[in-house]
Amino acid sequence: MNQLRDKLVAAAERLRRTSTVITSVPGMQAQAEAMLDRADRLTANRFTVALFGAFSAGKSSFANALMGDLVLPVSPNPTTAAINKIMPPDEAHPHGTVRVVLKEREAIEQDVLRSLAVFGLSASGLEDALAELGNIDVTQIPPTAKPHYTFLKAVTKGLGDMASHLGGELLVDMQAFKGFVAKEEKACFAEYIELFYSCPLTDQGIVLVDTPGADSINARHTGVAFEYMKNADAVLFVTYYNHAFAQADREFLLQMGRVKDTFEMDKMFFIVNAADLAASEEELQGVITHVEKNLLTCGIRLPRIYPVSSQTALLARMHEKGKLAASAEKVYRQRTQTAEGEALMAADEAFKLSGMASFEADFLRFTIEELTQIAVNAAVGEIRRAYDTLSEFMRMAQSGESERLARREAATAAQTAALSAVEALSTTSLERDLAKEREELVYYVKQRLFFRFAELYNFAFNPAVLKEDGRNLKQALQGCLTDLLRSISYDLAQELRATTLRLEKFINKQGVSLVQAWQKDVQTHATSLTLAPYQARQVETLSFAEDLPVAQAAFQPALSLFKNTKDFFEQDGKVKMREDLEKRLQDPVAAYVATGSEQLDQQFQTLFTEMAAGERARVIEQIDAYFTGVFAALDMNVDLGELEAKMNRVAAELA
Repeated sequence: MNQLRDKLVAAAERLRRTSTVITSVPGMQAQAEAMLDRADRLTANRFTVALFGAFSAGKSSFANALMGDLVLPVSPNPTTAAINKIMPPDEAHPHGTVRVVLKEREAIEQDVLRSLAVFGLSASGLEDALAELGNIDVTQIPPTAKPHYTFLKAVTKGLGDMASHLGGELLVDMQAFKGFVAKEEKACFAEYIELFYSCPLTDQGIVLVDTPGADSINARHTGVAFEYMKNADAVLFVTYYNHAFAQADREFLLQMGRVKDTFEMDKMFFIVNAADLAASEEELQGVITHVEKNLLTCGIRLPRIYPVSSQTALLARMHEKGKLAASAEKVYRQRTQTAEGEALMAADEAFKLSGMASFEADFLRFTIEELTQIAVNAAVGEIRRAYDTLSEFMRMAQSGESERLARREAATAAQTAALSAVEALSTTSLERDLAKEREELVYYVKQRLFFRFAELYNFAFNPAVLKEDGRNLKQALQGCLTDLLRSISYDLAQELRATTLRLEKFINKQGVSLVQAWQKDVQTHATSLTLAPYQARQVETLSFAEDLPVAQAAFQPALSLFKNTKDFFEQDGKVKMREDLEKRLQDPVAAYVATGSEQLDQQFQTLFTEMAAGERARVIEQIDAYFTGVFAALDMNVDLGELEAKMNRVAAELA
């Protein structure tokens, strides 16, 4: 990793030196400034690694193994968990500093009201909502609602201490950090937590983001998780060796499958944690095959899967530092099958045994190393473009006087023609293509939702919730309906988020095509002018409605079809209700999708207009700058010896 960081720093220095060389050359000032900007980005470059996984999959343990020390405590339930970012220390935040950013009071209130609604209760404000907690019958809480109840209890317990800090931030130490992560009554108030911590990972500029579990019921977590899935340089999904894939895992992985094809490179890694629990190699391979099949059903083909024991890896790192306590040493001996009295297995050997060494090697090679090379190649491309421009100016300056006069006249005409060509290029057809792409993508959202409607229905209306054991079945049915409607709106919102990413990729392809078209037109008149490559734009992901535009009362006739559990599960009651609900959902789902489509239409129409206008202006600026240099060379307003020296110095940066 040290070598990768050094590559970036070296490339940045080459850019800075080249910028210094060309900044005084007429027409090259903008290019010189762009080089300095790129150099600054390379020096400050940070690779973001996002860690996902279901609650209790061992994410904290895996993160600690990556960092090589016992840093992250185990988070509370996913509803209350905050996002933890492990950051490289800086001057303002030395090693061990923790920055806790707290939610706004309004955000807490929205979360509380949303969780309260799961129990069929409502309130006018935060305190009133918490007062309703006593009206919840604990004996009637279905499994899917338990995280909501836990969240409400945590807010009630912690509000007194945290109320005055809401909307602000706290700087605390490592001890307090562990409280904010592990104690629900504190964790539920944190928007995110930044821990500035020096370790081999962060020392190379890597930011590790530990997200709430994939089974988080917090609506805000869903949007934030998508942003990290989209923007992170690498995505790691952790699952536990002997845990079946839960519904929450499947929903998250389906979203990964939806957006996987929009990434320029495969940045996903799948970790099977606690692999040392396997009784044999055959059993381990069976688990890996099971994970592969589950990923395939979510649209993820040819995944990179790594069986690891993060606990063994962490113990190996602790042993390497001489920090193994007596109890930890006992576990280390068990994991490495070292008898009492024998010398402990070498740390590097145990780390290899854990499976982490294999993962880290591939992880660095496939992501960080490749990303580093892409950044370095782009820097070299900038330097080469500068060299080509200097060479062209040199050729012009060395030509005879009569040739220079003729070239100057031709250059004046060429500049006018090139600018006219850029202005004349119509973008109307591209705009139509974008609208057509959006319409096609949105069209299939509703189809896919109803394709998996039976799955969502079966998950919501299941025997664990609907059983005659003294519970209120009418209330249980309402709870099932609430879960179904939330699942549907969640699925639709996820589909529309994925559509945003597909449209972002499409519009960036259009941007590349535009610059290529302008390059072709420009080179007809200025053969040596190479335009700067198109810079991809990142699109803000819109917020989509959390609920369908329909009241639950509209579905009561369907619920009234329920007679008893025997008729429902053993005869045709369940099928009849599903068919009725599916019919009643057609219009609300269509309305939800139509609203989302309008949002996307407005966003991408505006974005396309801004992109086309911005790129056109950038090309015009480059044409003007190029011809400024051409005229300076033809008018002999440059020192030939100095120009040649500059050209040689830039050539040396390419060697």
